[in-house]
Amino acid sequence: MPDAARLTCPFCHRKVSPPALRLHEWWHGRRRRDGQQQGHVTLTRDARYEGSLDGVPQTYRHSVCGAGTGMPEEIVRSYLANPFLYGDLSFCTGCGDYVSKAELRWAETGQPLREYFDALRAAATPELRAQAQVHRRGGVGR
Repeated sequence: MPDAARLTCPFCHRKVSPPALRLHEWWHGRRRRDGQQQGHVTLTRDARYEGSLDGVPQTYRHSVCGAGTGMPEEIVRSYLANPFLYGDLSFCTGCGDYVSKAELRWAETGQPLREYFDALRAAATPELRAQAQVHRRGGVGR
């Protein structure tokens, strides 16, 4: 199959045939023994935030269980470039499950994650907001 007819996986960014994409994405979404998905959606390397991460919080605590969870750099750089990329849930290592960002606070600053992400989304460019609206309606191709 020609590369142009293939779709890009939002997890690993490999080209996959359209009939195989659903199964391919399912594999990335499967849960590991610790409860976390095999993989997470990220932006491609060239689309991620490229600046310094000094001062950017990367570890959060769950108010229910008290556990701290570190966020991988590729996810941090992806959400900094597009704060609409992820939904309301984030993984908690203590609970072994995805929990609401309303229950999480950055360990470095104490700021609630939901508030932090709301501020990033509010500061987004009009173009990025429009793209996020189209994506939510299912109109963005891969």
